[in-house]
Amino acid sequence: MIDARRMEVYNAVYDSQGNTEKEISADIIREDSFADIPESKKIIFFGDGAAKCKEVIRRKNVYFHHDFRISASHMLKPVYQAIDNRHFEDVAYFEPFYLKDFITSIPRKNIFGK
Repeated sequence: MIDARRMEVYNAVYDSQGNTEKEISADIIREDSFADIPESKKIIFFGDGAAKCKEVIRRKNVYFHHDFRISASHMLKPVYQAIDNRHFEDVAYFEPFYLKDFITSIPRKNIFGK
C-alpha cells in the first residue's frame, strides 16, 4: 500500500505466489474495505499506507507489517520473468500508468508572502 493522502491508498492484492487477486486501484479505506476477500484468508498489509488501515479495518486474519520498506530489489522476480519471456518495453513509446488524473489547484498558502 502506498499512502495517497487523506484516507486513500494505492493498493493491489496478490496471493502467496504473486498472482494478482485484485488489480491496482486507489481506494478510500473504510471498515468494510477488503470485505470481498474471505476472512478465512490471511491478509498482510505493508507499505506506508498500511498504518492508516490499522485503525479502521477490523477483521480476522489481518496483519500489519510495519518494518517493510519499498525497494526496487523486490522487483527481481518479475524482472527475471520478463527477461525469460523476452518482454521488453520500448522506452521511446512507453507511457507511465497513472491511476488518477493529475489535477492542479491554486495553493491556499502563498509561500512568497504576497
